[in-house]
Amino acid sequence: MKKILFILLVCMSVMSSSYGQTGSNEADPFLVKMFDYARAHNVKALEGLRNEVKLKKNRTVTNAYSLALYIAAPEKYKQQYVNNFPVDYQGIMLDFYEQIELKKLTPTFFYSIDSLGLIAAEGNDKAIEKVLIGSIHSDGIVGEEFCDILEKIFDKQLHKTVKAFSRIDDGQRQKAYSCFEMMEAKDFGALKSKLEKLKAKATKPEKKIIREIENYQ
Repeated sequence: MKKILFILLVCMSVMSSSYGQTGSNEADPFLVKMFDYARAHNVKALEGLRNEVKLKKNRTVTNAYSLALYIAAPEKYKQQYVNNFPVDYQGIMLDFYEQIELKKLTPTFFYSIDSLGLIAAEGNDKAIEKVLIGSIHSDGIVGEEFCDILEKIFDKQLHKTVKAFSRIDDGQRQKAYSCFEMMEAKDFGALKSKLEKLKAKATKPEKKIIREIENYQ
């Protein structure tokens, strides 16, 4: 996977400051407090913010809260995080990326996206679908990260990933297929070989997806 821009950005970020430190007066003070609790795994304090989060009626804060709870207690809040992961450009690019990741509020850079990918790799159907949607509703290095995760999910959860593709409409699928342009030729060839073997037990909708991927140029 070609990740030159991603690597450059990470290197620049590491040189400037370590992740997990807010390091910016521009970060929302409430978000700073929320993620301080999260990184300290102070679940009780974080859960105590629930009513305040609701009263704010702020999209960024709401999205951030699900992420913070997951950071604090991954097993307890894993499915809630997946269920609440944003499926639009604003949620992914403006809330998670600009207001949280770039402000260095998470333990590591791209933590919000990579965590979704790890859950998807375990076989969580909803998480796999959210990765597909994330690749559609993001751009730049964020879109590249989603595509990298999608490639890994194809490797670990081939059949479930094909099923997820069969559940989204044609227009969305075509956008998600653009991730294949970032794959090395040998890796895309290996994927098509695996898909060929999957045909024997694939349903009709799944076979359609396999044909589309095999014929993708």
